[in-house]
Amino acid sequence: MIDIKEKVEIGKSLADLKLGSSLSIFLSEIDTIIDGNNVPWTVFIEQNNSGKLLYKLPNNNGYIIYVKEPKLELGFTEKGNLCYIRAGLGYLGEIFKGGVKVGSKLSEINHELYLDDTEDAHFLVENKKIIDGIMFFAGGVSLEESPDTIIDEVKVYNFDIE
Repeated sequence: MIDIKEKVEIGKSLADLKLGSSLSIFLSEIDTIIDGNNVPWTVFIEQNNSGKLLYKLPNNNGYIIYVKEPKLELGFTEKGNLCYIRAGLGYLGEIFKGGVKVGSKLSEINHELYLDDTEDAHFLVENKKIIDGIMFFAGGVSLEESPDTIIDEVKVYNFDIE
């Protein structure tokens, strides 16, 4: 189901996982389920995960699946449709043309970038507009400050999915 070498399609897929997919196709793979109405979210939920964990967000606000290896976070809407995929260590697919992958230098992205300080994420920019569908996490520092900063994670998303 997960292909760690499959390249990113901006706003569409990552690791051969397609945005818009139903939560139901992932349920047979889940090791642990935590109901957020009973257990509040803490960073320890993700850190202590040893396999594939489903976290039901409180008040029926959606679901998150955390995968330990490769490091993946799958976000689902309250209707159970995949709206984002975040990948880190262990994901080997190309995230931007030219062989840019998790672990590459931020400066290897041959495209204009914008750093959003509120999310510590870099976005692709074209004609002074952010290109929706992908963001890069690289320590929250600007390309000008630290061009050798390593890309830790990538997130492909489509928040128009219901």
